[in-house]
Amino acid sequence: MADAEKIELTSDQEAEFQRQWKVLSFGVSEITPEPEFRDMLRHSIKEDKPLRVKCGIDPTGFDVHLGHLVPYKKMRQFQDLGHLGVVIIGDYTASIGDPTGKDVSRSSLTADQVRANARTYMDQVYTVLDRNRTEVCYQTEWFEEVGLRDIIGWAAETTCAKLLSHDTFAKRLEEGSPLALHELFYPVLQGIDSVFVKADVELGGSDQKFNVLMGRDYQKHRNMRPQVAMLLPIITGTCGSQKMSKSLNNYIAIQDDPFDKFGKIMSIPDELMADYFRYVSSLNTDEIEQTIAGLEKGTLHPNETKKMLAMNVVDFFHGEGSGIEMREKFESVFKKGGVPDDAPESEFERGALLIDILLDAGLVPSKKEARRMVQANAVGVVDGDKITDIEKVLDDSFAGKVIKVGKRKFLKLK
Repeated sequence: MADAEKIELTSDQEAEFQRQWKVLSFGVSEITPEPEFRDMLRHSIKEDKPLRVKCGIDPTGFDVHLGHLVPYKKMRQFQDLGHLGVVIIGDYTASIGDPTGKDVSRSSLTADQVRANARTYMDQVYTVLDRNRTEVCYQTEWFEEVGLRDIIGWAAETTCAKLLSHDTFAKRLEEGSPLALHELFYPVLQGIDSVFVKADVELGGSDQKFNVLMGRDYQKHRNMRPQVAMLLPIITGTCGSQKMSKSLNNYIAIQDDPFDKFGKIMSIPDELMADYFRYVSSLNTDEIEQTIAGLEKGTLHPNETKKMLAMNVVDFFHGEGSGIEMREKFESVFKKGGVPDDAPESEFERGALLIDILLDAGLVPSKKEARRMVQANAVGVVDGDKITDIEKVLDDSFAGKVIKVGKRKFLKLK
């Protein structure tokens, strides 16, 4: 492919390049190498040939949160501009588990677990992606027939020194922590994926740079045009200090109900709003820039703007109109001190344990979580006292009362 300065575009094509560049470069942490991406994008427009934009997922769990969707929202922008999204289901790499940022080896999953998680993952990812412009590939399509000769060949195309320069691997060795041989193959397999799907661009979090650049190396060895790495920020969770993570309980899940989504967004610190508008909202680039400018200048009130953000996110996932409905419900509960009209009711059995009642009503996912909530002083009676006894038994005195779990869940007792 010719150098960027040699690719002559018509005036209309140049305008289209500028339009696409503005959208695709917005909110990106790094494009490596940026000149190659500009060149690639110009060539795509001139030849009317869509780019193949890759992003992989390891279905090691079943719950997708808004942080996971950041690269897929960027993929959707590519799709809306006419390009093709290529989602790699890492059914092989999931058996290793991405070691990036991990102090210990991750547990392997069975093939059945991987397949079940993959189905759930894609259902959630499709809330963002255009199905008609998405190609879904499983690593088994190319790794199933791989032999020892192939593996040795791939190993010969990189070096131990390069693999051990990976920040996570280097840290493990320095600390004397275990580093399994199979973990070193994770970036190798991710790089080989790019060869098989002929990726032009690979999307990933800013912590994925090493793995993504491996794809460039393996493509170069085969005289392919090397892919460009487009890296995106890792968003901070609702706590305001650490990355969004299920294990830290600071995440907003795709499968959260709309009221929970609204409430969790309202709980984020004001200083996170700019990033959430950039990476979580469905506003266009100009609207995001105008909103952030308004916050910085003080012409937009932070609390009201946060409600706008929460409404936007709820509308996106649950349909237009659901955002204003959740806002009214939120204001009724928290501003006016009320209980939602649609709070669930329970004709509880006298003498039953509180944690069993909460579990049966669906307010907690497990008894373990119920105990944790009680011990964290997060369970109590509305207009009454906190419940601190994990063995609390409910009697007739609780009839007609409302139990509150956390900030947004209620149960009317009958």
